[in-house]
Amino acid sequence: MLTPVEYYRDPEVRERIAEYCGGSAQEPELCTAEYLVGYGEALIGTPAPEPYISTPKAGFGSILERGLDIFRSLWDRVHTLGVLDVEYFNIDYPGEVYLNQAGVFRKLEPVYRAILKVYGKYGIQPLVIMTGQGYHFSFQVQSGTKTDLMLEGFGRLIDSLEGKYGVELSKRHRKVSLRHGRSFDGMGRVMEFLAHEIVREAAKASRIPVMLTDVAVGRSGRGAREAVSIDLSCFGDPIYMRDLRCAFSTHQKHKVQRAKVGEEIASRTPVQVAIPRGSLDLDECLGMRRHFRRCAEYAARTYCFIPDFSVNFKKVIADYQKSTLFRFHQWYDGVRQDPWSKWDATYRAFDARVLPPCVQHGLQIPNDHLLKPTNLQTLTRCLLALGWHPQHVAGLVRSKWEGDYGWGSDRWAHFDAGSRSSFYIRLFAGLIADGTDQMIDHNCVSHLEKGYCWQPNCGYSLGMYRWNGKF
Repeated sequence: MLTPVEYYRDPEVRERIAEYCGGSAQEPELCTAEYLVGYGEALIGTPAPEPYISTPKAGFGSILERGLDIFRSLWDRVHTLGVLDVEYFNIDYPGEVYLNQAGVFRKLEPVYRAILKVYGKYGIQPLVIMTGQGYHFSFQVQSGTKTDLMLEGFGRLIDSLEGKYGVELSKRHRKVSLRHGRSFDGMGRVMEFLAHEIVREAAKASRIPVMLTDVAVGRSGRGAREAVSIDLSCFGDPIYMRDLRCAFSTHQKHKVQRAKVGEEIASRTPVQVAIPRGSLDLDECLGMRRHFRRCAEYAARTYCFIPDFSVNFKKVIADYQKSTLFRFHQWYDGVRQDPWSKWDATYRAFDARVLPPCVQHGLQIPNDHLLKPTNLQTLTRCLLALGWHPQHVAGLVRSKWEGDYGWGSDRWAHFDAGSRSSFYIRLFAGLIADGTDQMIDHNCVSHLEKGYCWQPNCGYSLGMYRWNGKF
């Protein structure tokens, strides 16, 4: 049985990993990814909050020689990446995906097929990587092409993010071009449109809910609060802060997050490999990914460059421009948030008593309740019903995130409160605006079942707070 270090010494494995980073293992410094990240058990106990290191591309060999999971930056020198991160999550049994991988991935299979069907409609075949909890679907658009310029035209950068892109610090070893930043934001908006199509398509076949982000859900027929998350949150953060697990990287997240998945599952589940699914069927993938030698043999007969669909992605953009979601995005961008100098008189002066206690709670104790997507979704739904424009909902959230609630001095030093709050509120409001979110779970019974009711029988009714989606 190979160890992770021995597995990584296979030249074909190293080459596939480097291809995913946009280059060759012979000269990793020439890869188009801006930087690399290593993560794993070997780093437990380091001063960083999590066991990871961020390194220039010259650190490629060092990450592998330490047997770490390897990630590439979402930030690329010559492309704008389009990524869907699809994961199974289970609120009651977080380790279920490791304990019962065959059962979980069979639940994911209808969603996997729905995603390929939607992409196929546009002539796009993304590179699909089976991860520890789901799949990454990746493609890229060449910088400077007509498609990339269209994405740039859609993109918007909030003031605080523009400032961060303009300086060098930590992972920002060079400034981020504002044009590239807008292209990345534009990609996020079009991917949001694609995700809506996928949710509607997957709902026809999936036995469990399919959500945008890991918002809490009620119990399924088998009693578990389980769902599939289509996570677009990478587009809500600065491009220099997000990364992707590489094809043929090991996956040892469960070995690090032992408290979350349970000691027995962490100890008994072997380190896995993130393999490209390609033409493999599900059983072949499941039979291979816990065996380093078989994965190395597979690496010798495939390749892992992220495919370029600069031409075909224009078809997606064309449909996006004709969509209700596009009109909603234009309406969303048509209003500006109150400047920070006025927050004490506007957002921070808001009397939350017009909202149910479960919604008030997140505003009164933002750390960490207002960081949770479920609370952001419920706040958005309620304030839209009260006539708020979603930009001002985002402004309210930002005012809390940037307030003195014990966040720590560097909470938003690298991430950005303005871009993240704008992303989440736009996402949740857009789902209602185009009818994808019918708000069937927006009621007190469902909220209690999710674990987010703070005061049962409070006298309020969540179901009374409903926006009709008109704008």
